[in-house]
Amino acid sequence: MNLDLEAAKASQEIINKTAGKKSSEVENLITKTLGVLQENSVYACMLYLYSRTSESDEAVSKVTRKQLIGMTILLDKNKKYDGNDKAKDVLNFLTTNICNDLDTLLLTKQLWKQTLTYTRYGAKAREE
Repeated sequence: MNLDLEAAKASQEIINKTAGKKSSEVENLITKTLGVLQENSVYACMLYLYSRTSESDEAVSKVTRKQLIGMTILLDKNKKYDGNDKAKDVLNFLTTNICNDLDTLLLTKQLWKQTLTYTRYGAKAREE
């Protein structure tokens, strides 16, 4: 599986689904999310996305969360996730399936980093 291609596809999906938002708002949230991911890890990154409550941030955050979790499922089809977006369930999924295995955690972090980087530049390049 070409993970770089999957990161690009997920990034395009985030950009397409946030087309109604200002590109600067999308870029800002994605840049901050990327910073949290780089300084901490996938769990903190997801916590950060769930903590966004402003109207514009919440919409972008929801789309981003869905794509990042979807990317995680690509890494191991045996990991079961029911697709709901409740913070408790998503964070439990991450703890149980990702954070408990160092190799999976590091691969997930790299994949999310690539996806968020592409999304950041995609938002910057998007015409308004």
